[in-house]
Amino acid sequence: MKKIIFDNKINLLYLFISFFCLVFLLGLDNISFQNTKWLHIGEPSMHQLGWYFFKNDIWRFPFGSNPNYGIEFGSSIVFSDSIPILALLFKPFKPIISGNFQYFSFWYFLCFFLQLYFSFKIIKKITNSVPHSFIGSFFFLIAPIFIYRINLHAALSGQWLLLFTLYLGLTQNIYKARLQWIFLIILSSLIHFYFTGMIVAVYALLRLFNLKFKKENFYNLTKDFLIMSALLFITLYLVGYFEIRTMDSLSPNFGKYKLNLLSIFDPVNSAAKISWSWFLPDIKLPKKAEIEGFSYFGLGQLLMFLFALVLFFNKNFNKNLISIKDNKEIKFFFLVSFIFTLWALSNKISLGTITLLEIPLNKYILGAFSIFATSARMFWIVNYFLLILSIIIIYKCFEEKKSLLIISIFLIIQVADTSAGLKNYIRSFTPMNEPIILKDNIWGDLLGKYKVIKTTYPISWSRLFTRFAYLTEHHKIKKTNIVSFARVNRQAVAKARYNLYDNFRKKNLAPDTVYIVDNLNHLRHLKYLFKNENVGFFYRDNVWSMVINEKARMNSNEKVIFSEIKPKLLKINSEQNINFKDEDNYYGFGWSHNMGKPGVWSEGYNSTLLFRVDKIDDDLQLEIYCSPYITKKNNTLEFDLYVNNSFNKNMKLTNKQGEKFEILIKKDSIKNNEIKIDFEFKNPIAPYEVLESPDSRKLGMLMKNIKISPV
Repeated sequence: MKKIIFDNKINLLYLFISFFCLVFLLGLDNISFQNTKWLHIGEPSMHQLGWYFFKNDIWRFPFGSNPNYGIEFGSSIVFSDSIPILALLFKPFKPIISGNFQYFSFWYFLCFFLQLYFSFKIIKKITNSVPHSFIGSFFFLIAPIFIYRINLHAALSGQWLLLFTLYLGLTQNIYKARLQWIFLIILSSLIHFYFTGMIVAVYALLRLFNLKFKKENFYNLTKDFLIMSALLFITLYLVGYFEIRTMDSLSPNFGKYKLNLLSIFDPVNSAAKISWSWFLPDIKLPKKAEIEGFSYFGLGQLLMFLFALVLFFNKNFNKNLISIKDNKEIKFFFLVSFIFTLWALSNKISLGTITLLEIPLNKYILGAFSIFATSARMFWIVNYFLLILSIIIIYKCFEEKKSLLIISIFLIIQVADTSAGLKNYIRSFTPMNEPIILKDNIWGDLLGKYKVIKTTYPISWSRLFTRFAYLTEHHKIKKTNIVSFARVNRQAVAKARYNLYDNFRKKNLAPDTVYIVDNLNHLRHLKYLFKNENVGFFYRDNVWSMVINEKARMNSNEKVIFSEIKPKLLKINSEQNINFKDEDNYYGFGWSHNMGKPGVWSEGYNSTLLFRVDKIDDDLQLEIYCSPYITKKNNTLEFDLYVNNSFNKNMKLTNKQGEKFEILIKKDSIKNNEIKIDFEFKNPIAPYEVLESPDSRKLGMLMKNIKISPV
């Protein structure tokens, strides 16, 4: 009875500490469920908007379906990282939730509390010392890998799931606790699938080790895994994981967002540009390794780990550490930690900027690893295990008061060191930035009247997203394709672009939609199509938008600016490179990126070039240097060419390495010195169709440069 009362007092204290952390790290105003403004800064906008559209939609099946967030390619609440379990829990209360609503401050409160709670439980179970467990739990509360995620990746702040995993793995019989393991795995899938992958891997390894060393019944092992797999599959289906294809879960970033051998010593995260140490210098690592590979221990934890390591191998303390060295659960976790460290390092093991070892992987093996491409996260559980082990070793090697003094000193060092980073998260000192808010009155007028908002370049991570996230929720928009997703159905996104551009070419604009123009190239093409139609083009807050039947609303300044919009000049006899990142270029609709490399890919069945030329005295010849997309499915790329809407010729390209072809442009076909070239592709192929990659864009040719000359 005394134990229960005492534990309840500790838990009550932890609740107070958690609320204190919430106020300090978010600010008092932001903990209100009605305040969502603070969430519209950076990545949290994705989490909040995913929830906003899910809350305001009808119930669908699967229950996590969220089609209005991403028109034509919307998927599930899962892929906006909106913490599905809370979204499903709070959605039934929509009728009594007035105005805007968020549950993320409540989620962070839970994360603070459970981070303390499970770390305390683990240490107390092994040491049976309340003071050690209490002091030790604060290492976990201020761990840089945990605090860094606060107000950045909400779901990934749930690292208490990993502590729950360690609690079960280190303190419970793996077979007797199998129901708790299944519960934990299902729970993790309702928070973030990366945690599910880690926990399933730990559970599988521990059961296999248990099978080998304790001669567990193979039948029971098989039965338990079948039950776990079935329940997990049903959960994943119901919450909407299968709203995208399996191939769409693959990412090209395996081997990039990985752990570096120096990551635990590097206090600087390049994304936030914040140093987490007053004492240790920045170690220059590859940028992607610094962003997701951030695994800084903190000087206090580093010194404590090194101190514990010396004790562990010191013969004078052998008797003290017998209970640790003979503990099978701890031995198993050493093996688990080794495997997870290798997983985190990926197939490219690096020391700073030097690649020590690179192991080529079969594309199918690479595909399997690419499901969890951000492999650096796999080291989180190793980080926490080493922290637990360090505290336990110190406890075992010294009498209680002395060991408590030692870990308290290390905690003071940890706080002093990591306060360099922590101070940037205390909103009393550094208030949150204001979200990007477009201030012109036109947005209130348009978005108050039209409840669908679209970009002219729908993708899974629209660059316009941060500018329109707050307005989308504030003006209660019903549908949008200006989104940000963790994963998306790539084929559906591609089809959404093709449908949009077909509607533009047919001059078929939706009457309930505000179109936000993604770039200058698109604006030029839209002007060509709609300059004589009753379509309003508005240039406010450095953003162009387009709405049907609103031409009369354009102000005089917009009319002047719009009248001066012209296709880009293509100088005679001047070869021009084509780059997708260049918004002031010669392409219109129907082109896509080349993975950051020079050139643009034609995408879909129709692509357009649009440019103007100087004074014309002769017929012209346009030379296009390109590489057709030739695969085992097609050995020829065929397309028809149209010049200013008149058929020019049929083309067939066969050279995979590169070709140059010419287009004759008659002088009398040119009006106002403007030339529009349309490509109508007969047989574009998606790399996905030939199992080359998950890329579902239907590619025709990679256009590299163009040149126009008099004939």
